[in-house]
Amino acid sequence: MNQLYQLTSQINTFSSENDAELVFLFDSLLLSLKTASKHAGSDSILRATPSMKHAINLSRFLEKTLLRIPVPGLHDHISDLFDYFQKTLEENCGVPVQEELDELVMLTEELRKGIISLLEDRSIKSAVKPVIGSARSSSTLH
Repeated sequence: MNQLYQLTSQINTFSSENDAELVFLFDSLLLSLKTASKHAGSDSILRATPSMKHAINLSRFLEKTLLRIPVPGLHDHISDLFDYFQKTLEENCGVPVQEELDELVMLTEELRKGIISLLEDRSIKSAVKPVIGSARSSSTLH
């Protein structure tokens, strides 16, 4: 039980220290991906490239932040997902494919849901709830 309490405490600390950064990174990444997707499916296809380059940078920052989550078993999965992000975005910089960008939007939204679920304190009632989970109704993280 002590290990569970320590892990919960570490997750709560991570959440409270990184909530604003996670909100910003998820919101910005989704905006860049949606903008690139919109332009990829239009006559202004070249306008998708700056958004994709921005998404590449944002996804690197998000990956670095998520790799600080104190659950080492997730780190390989996070790295694999962001390797896929990088590869897909780099390929789309040449010829943007709207469907692939839409898939990245969906993956980002699902990742956000998973991170919210992870960072919510469900196991120890006396621990302080993380900001990211308790502010769901007002936070832009969801």
